[in-house]
Amino acid sequence: MAKTSRSQFQIDVSPAVRNRAKAVAYGRGLKLTEFILLAFAKMGDEELTRLVKQDLENRAERGRPVKEK
Repeated sequence: MAKTSRSQFQIDVSPAVRNRAKAVAYGRGLKLTEFILLAFAKMGDEELTRLVKQDLENRAERGRPVKEK
């Protein structure tokens, strides 16, 4: 299985916004990245929603990666 390339991006927010967003995300059982991606999906763009859904399905699970046999 070919490994897909992943990108990272940063947003400029105050520590208060970041901390509150993390608290809301964790309260819903999500990582902050998952929470932000779901917010993107709610913007009404069908292609962005499809891409976010696909990305969330293909994300690595939490914890250490399991070696494939």
